[in-house]
Amino acid sequence: MTLFPGVAHDRIERTSTSLPVPKLNSPDLLKAAEAVLRLQSTVYCDDFTDVRSGRFLLLNQKYDFGDVDGIRWREEFKEERNNPLRRMTLAYMGYVVPLLAEGRQSDLKLVSQILAELEKQNHWSIPGVFRDVWNAYTVSHRVINLLAGLALFLRSGGTLEIRSHDVIMTHIRFCVAFVLENLERDLQYNHLLKNYVSLAVYASAVGHLPKSLSDLPSAIDRSIEQNVLPDGGHSERCPMYHVLCMNDLDVLSSSGVLGDEFVAKLTSTKSLMKDALAVVTHPDGDIALFNDSWIGEAPRAAGFLQNVDMTEFARSPSTGYVRMGRESDVVIFDCGPCGPDDNPGHAHADFLSIELSINGHRFFVDPGVPTYSEGKLRNLSRSASCHNGPSIKGEEPIEFWKSFRVGRRGKAVELDSSCFADLAPLCSAGSHDGYAHLRSEVRRFLFLWPEESLLVIDVVVCEEPKDCFSRFLIPTSWRKTGTGMQFCQEDTQVDVKALIGQMSPAVESSHWPRFGLEMAAHSFSINPVRQNDRHVSAMWVGWSDSAVMPDDSQLSRFIKVVS
Repeated sequence: MTLFPGVAHDRIERTSTSLPVPKLNSPDLLKAAEAVLRLQSTVYCDDFTDVRSGRFLLLNQKYDFGDVDGIRWREEFKEERNNPLRRMTLAYMGYVVPLLAEGRQSDLKLVSQILAELEKQNHWSIPGVFRDVWNAYTVSHRVINLLAGLALFLRSGGTLEIRSHDVIMTHIRFCVAFVLENLERDLQYNHLLKNYVSLAVYASAVGHLPKSLSDLPSAIDRSIEQNVLPDGGHSERCPMYHVLCMNDLDVLSSSGVLGDEFVAKLTSTKSLMKDALAVVTHPDGDIALFNDSWIGEAPRAAGFLQNVDMTEFARSPSTGYVRMGRESDVVIFDCGPCGPDDNPGHAHADFLSIELSINGHRFFVDPGVPTYSEGKLRNLSRSASCHNGPSIKGEEPIEFWKSFRVGRRGKAVELDSSCFADLAPLCSAGSHDGYAHLRSEVRRFLFLWPEESLLVIDVVVCEEPKDCFSRFLIPTSWRKTGTGMQFCQEDTQVDVKALIGQMSPAVESSHWPRFGLEMAAHSFSINPVRQNDRHVSAMWVGWSDSAVMPDDSQLSRFIKVVS
């Protein structure tokens, strides 16, 4: 396509004119639009109204173009990182969903103006347009958002003025033809599923499944099987993409073009996904941030978890996550692979990492995602040394390159913890082989006394001495007090002590719970003690007056069992 953009454009334009014109009065489309609105209301909150003045919120940063005619679609956005992703986000046009949902006639004209500028400034002969504005993933988002926005516009009393209607409909049909021509069968996974969701939303707007989309149900079925693991977890092991996938399944279920039998299967899949989502959900109602996940890009997890029983111990064995705790005190443990071997692009080296909530507040936190752009910051945020897990200095259990490429990689697995189940009310364990090239194996053992304390024991088995450490990250919403390692928030005080190994002082660090937004954090590490062919460290975290730190004899028993 990029070699002969004019020829390709003409071919897709011819295809688009043969596609049925969406009617927009389908009750099923409106149901699907509600799920789309739920997503975009999360992303844009109240900032969508600024679009009327040419101001756009793009990945947590605001950009003022003066008015919609001044939008610079090829903008460099005054920074070196994430320009392609911000251009994609601008071209997703997710902001039009809550905007049109208000039913204001002037907003319909505004959307047609935005589309006219998009087409004018992104001619296919311009380098880079197929990486952002005319990327098939971007175009799929645009189809979904425009159709959902129009359905909500009509529900709110808006009327489709002919000129604006024709501009928008022509663009939508062209985009549908573009997606059909450029299905992302190379990347597959969440990208290909999004392509199919856009086609299903289009069919819902038409009111039936056009002949050109007759194989869509079987294609969607295969894509869901690829994206959703047998335990209901997301195959890319990103809690954020897990929620986004659940939202897509809601859209598909509502589309009305997939048949009752298929919808029943989707309902069963969504039930499994709810159970798996509960495993990676904190007491605050939102997701753990393992791999490429951040807050605010997907609806809150709690919105999908009605009537789901949050048990003391839950696991997703295929996905590789474990959740232990009661109500406001929860530890979430990553003991699975980095992602699917044929597409691990969203992987971080967070093997055996944990996130911990105490009294409903996040205590140990994942670094999050500062950027999707290639470079030192992307590499650092994906590294083992940046996560709450054990690692070997200067070495990585995953070989990262560029932004989404992975070479050599290890794999974590959950270990049988039944042999030490009598040591604590709740326990779990895992190991990973990411340092097998160094003839080393890493193991982590977790012992939780709900509402009281957590014991973390790390063991690195290796023939030769290594420079090992276990690093932990605490947000500065927890204020450090005293001369030791005590942290306070509201009425809760947490004590952190190294029982085996040497604990470093807490130093200033950063985390990015929302994409690109840096927040301050405390960081510290524990260096283990060499014992024969292994390095061993033990850390105790207590937050209750009734919590009792293990004495030497008790600790010896723990070490004996885990060894």
